[in-house]
Amino acid sequence: MLDKAVPATTMAPSLGLPAQSAKSHGSLDADIIIKNAPDPVFVSDLEGKILSANDAVYELLGFRTDEVLEQSLSRFISPEETREFTAALREVIERGVIRNTRLNPRSASGEVIPTSLNASALRDADGKVIGAIGILRDMREYEKVVRDLEESKAELQEKILDLEKFEEVVVGRELKMIALEKEIEGLKRVMDKANRGQNR
Repeated sequence: MLDKAVPATTMAPSLGLPAQSAKSHGSLDADIIIKNAPDPVFVSDLEGKILSANDAVYELLGFRTDEVLEQSLSRFISPEETREFTAALREVIERGVIRNTRLNPRSASGEVIPTSLNASALRDADGKVIGAIGILRDMREYEKVVRDLEESKAELQEKILDLEKFEEVVVGRELKMIALEKEIEGLKRVMDKANRGQNR
């Protein structure tokens, strides 16, 4: 599958094997790595056309193989994200790698799926960058946890505010009770003085 994107001889040097003798072996190893990767993995050219993808990509997006291969990534993401992905490809050419780029591809059912993209450069035998190998990470569970934490935080803040209001009410009542007790004590002293005066 991967040898559609890159001739097998270009993969051999990275495997540490003689290019000629490792021709089929290098292609097979790369294909197996991509196919069995737990996360969605794809290979694209420098224009963003998808040349190869593993089963996890099809499971994530819900498309058939023929609906993904040879298609531009722009088919699955928004125009704005297409521009960002193009910029990311330029960064791959310059730096050889990009990390944690957010992409939100739209699945066959229309669901927008939050993902994080890590990509590294794919080079030919002369070291020239000819494409990128991208790994997508499904961020739906992560974002759900973040939302749940934010909701819990909001609920906690609301309970704290309710508690503060309750404390204000309780403290206010206590202050009123103290003030009332002082008034009663004052009245008692006045009455005691009056009674002592009458007794004289």
